[in-house]
Amino acid sequence: MNELQITELNGQRVLTTQQIADGYGTTNKVISNNFNNNRTRFEEGKHFILLVGEYLKEFLHSQNLGTQNKIRKLYLWTEKGALLHAKSLGTDEAWDMYDILVDTYFKVQEEKQAPLTLDQQIAAIATGYGSVKEELVEVKDRVSDLEENAPLSAGEYNYIGSRINQRVAEVARGYGKITREQRGKLFKDINQGVKVVTGVSTRTQLRAKHFDTVVDFTNNWEPSTATKMQLRQMSFDFEE
Repeated sequence: MNELQITELNGQRVLTTQQIADGYGTTNKVISNNFNNNRTRFEEGKHFILLVGEYLKEFLHSQNLGTQNKIRKLYLWTEKGALLHAKSLGTDEAWDMYDILVDTYFKVQEEKQAPLTLDQQIAAIATGYGSVKEELVEVKDRVSDLEENAPLSAGEYNYIGSRINQRVAEVARGYGKITREQRGKLFKDINQGVKVVTGVSTRTQLRAKHFDTVVDFTNNWEPSTATKMQLRQMSFDFEE
């Protein structure tokens, strides 16, 4: 086991198909067939990394294998990938070698692996190791979405209603004495504005993400020109 060549990709130890075959006492073809027969069990980025194109060329060059131009794709197996192969093969030799790999080959990696540089992280995302990061981002986005789309709390809902009442009263004072019908026009105008800026049809559909928008709109709300003209006309009719 001490003679096993160290194979690393972006600071993480991996094994080639040949290394697994040699270690498990079998052939490349058996490993390939084992992979194809259990394809649904193997997850790219978790159990293996498939290198092709420029990434393959860079890897072969880093391993001083740049002259092997006939290679069109290369599978590299992670610790979890090596475990799946051991499970699938089920031989004593495979299990014995897997134990050795965990206790020496991959354990050394855990003890000595340094944090990835920014370039290495970018490369890792491109080659599959970024799947963990992508999953974390996805979870974070889901949590943010749940938080933003959560219904308003009772306190927030009551505050919006109270602030709308206050703002209507502030604007109404500018018209002097107004009737209940005129006040209703003001409420209709401001509520219509809330629907427009939030995209909801009723106030009960407001969500946490709408709170700041509604408060800001309410604080700066002024009746539309049409509503103002209606109020003036209603005042004239009231005086007559």
